[in-house]
Amino acid sequence: MRSLSILRPALLGLLAFSPAWAERTTTRIAAPGATLSVEFATEVDAATSRDITAWLDHVADQVSMTYGRFPIDSPRIVVIPTPTGASSRNSPVPFGRVTRRGGETVELYVDVDRPIEDLYADWTATHEFSHLLLPGISWRQRWISEGFASYYQNVLMARAGRYTTAQAIRKLSAGFGRGEASRPELSPNQAAQEGVRRARYKIYWSGAAIALLADIRLRERSGGRESLDTVLGRFQRCCLPSNRRWTGTELFARFDELIDEPVFMPLYRQYADSPGFPDTAAALANPLVRGQIFRVRTSTN
Repeated sequence: MRSLSILRPALLGLLAFSPAWAERTTTRIAAPGATLSVEFATEVDAATSRDITAWLDHVADQVSMTYGRFPIDSPRIVVIPTPTGASSRNSPVPFGRVTRRGGETVELYVDVDRPIEDLYADWTATHEFSHLLLPGISWRQRWISEGFASYYQNVLMARAGRYTTAQAIRKLSAGFGRGEASRPELSPNQAAQEGVRRARYKIYWSGAAIALLADIRLRERSGGRESLDTVLGRFQRCCLPSNRRWTGTELFARFDELIDEPVFMPLYRQYADSPGFPDTAAALANPLVRGQIFRVRTSTN
């Protein structure tokens, strides 16, 4: 989720009126294993609606590349058209979030006046859709949910050909650098307690670093037969959708039950309550990053 702090008052005001979205016209998108319901909070012209719906279809296909299907059977996608300049960042999708009350809903604030190519190049929707790979996570360990989404936003953009492998590695490396510089005296769990305003980059990127380390370990020890993708696929089959929030230790312990030898809880014990930041230099240089993790794919198989 992008931080609320980047939004200008006019856009923040839109957040108060979400109940009215329930009556909007719905368009269905068929994704592998799922049907997404797309709604526009305010009316847009037919051509814009078609373009944005096609872009969301593309993003759904990106996320389906993780393990061959979309993680949730019937999520709701709400597009909130926003005025140009509503964000302090020059982004075509200045804000997004996932809510899970009464089912999974992804809300995306979209500058509908921007060229459609800008939407395809933007990572926000991929990040928000990637949150659906996990259940709701306790705010005390929100670095896991934000971190895994930050990891997969780059992995999936590369697999879809939107980033080159070199670009994806640079983006991950830059994110890790911001995470390492953010509140080095805090552990990830302490950063989650401090909140996004005080420890944003530690929250978003420490979990991404642990996702990368887990992905590398799984691929190395299995000769490429297992990965973070396969673990998440097994988790989807057993445990999604989920109507409760999980703690970080519950989630990682369940992941370890789905593989032969533990990977996730050892990483949790090593890093979750330790100040500083995981060392990711060797992992980013690992040939598996270029050869497997970021490899371009042309289908969800």
